[in-house]
Amino acid sequence: MEETMKRIMAAIVGAVLVAGAAQAETLNFSVGMGPNSSITKAVNAYAERVEAATDGEVKIKVFPLELVGLPEMAPGIRDGLTDIGYMATPYFPSEFAHSNFLAELSMALNLFEGVSGIAGNAYAGAMTEFITTKCPECLAEFKAQNHVYMGHMSTSPYSLLCNGDVKTIDDLKGKRLRAGGAVFKRFSEHFGAVGVQLPANEAYEALSQGVLDCAILSVPELTNYRLQDVVTSVTLGVPGNVFGGTVSGNFNRDVWAGLTPEQREDIFKEQARLASDMTFTYASEQERNLKETKDLGKSVYTPDAEMQAALKDFAMADQDVVAKLFAENYGVDDAAEMQAEFLTVLERWLDLVKDVKNAEELAKIYWTKNYSKLDPNGYGLD
Repeated sequence: MEETMKRIMAAIVGAVLVAGAAQAETLNFSVGMGPNSSITKAVNAYAERVEAATDGEVKIKVFPLELVGLPEMAPGIRDGLTDIGYMATPYFPSEFAHSNFLAELSMALNLFEGVSGIAGNAYAGAMTEFITTKCPECLAEFKAQNHVYMGHMSTSPYSLLCNGDVKTIDDLKGKRLRAGGAVFKRFSEHFGAVGVQLPANEAYEALSQGVLDCAILSVPELTNYRLQDVVTSVTLGVPGNVFGGTVSGNFNRDVWAGLTPEQREDIFKEQARLASDMTFTYASEQERNLKETKDLGKSVYTPDAEMQAALKDFAMADQDVVAKLFAENYGVDDAAEMQAEFLTVLERWLDLVKDVKNAEELAKIYWTKNYSKLDPNGYGLD
């Protein structure tokens, strides 16, 4: 009898263990960038932390360039081709009109003094706060695409990565510039250049074949997309705004609903660190890439007073242009009000992150000011 009871108890324990194993989730995270990019490295670290935080109940498999690419990320998340995705919303202008409008306002950074080193840190925090607390239209757009919005990251300020030299405003005339979004196309045309809209991962070939003269991208893309091989000069801070239109890791709504509140809470904490790692790394990688550029004997230019003044004039005028365009083309009827409120939030974030020294400090701010305020029992489930 005693031996029989032992066998029964062993069977029960085994069944419990099997049931526990069956409940473990393995989620796919599509990145759309190379395996050695800073973004993919940040996602790999995030995957490890999520597994540890959930005691192995949630595992994440990272797909750098496989599964779903950047141009297909929104429908990929929507349709469950990937459970989580790093996504640039400007690829989908009408689907995410309100958040794209906020991202387009980044040219306003040229109107603030001394923000270049912290610009991305502030913009990502401001975007996440505004969308989760002040923009129900933004959240409704993500919901309509079967997404759970999980916050923004940001690049460091955009510069001109050129095959050739751009030292002055006049040098821009006639140049073919990679313009990843509408604001960069407007910038190009304003200064007599030609804005060529194409994905960042096509810039290498376009520069090497002479299709482009320069790519408007952040300096760390010299490494992320191997552009160091085809770029001969960098003009810093032109146009000077960050690219703040990328979400760090949206979830498919059905997948999110299948997680427990405890798992969602753990993921919120790790999302704060993910956004921080992605964003802060751009700032630190900028310095490393610039040093490498100089060591290779390539030129690094800074805008003179005339160029800086011209950039500020354009940034000031563009604030009215972008509000009008989004109201007319995408039905963002409250664009002017959103603009004024968002810039107030952004100014506060510029102060919040001004003394941040590393990704850990930035993550604490993102958690305290943004992610800790999300309800794991309700966010993304209504």
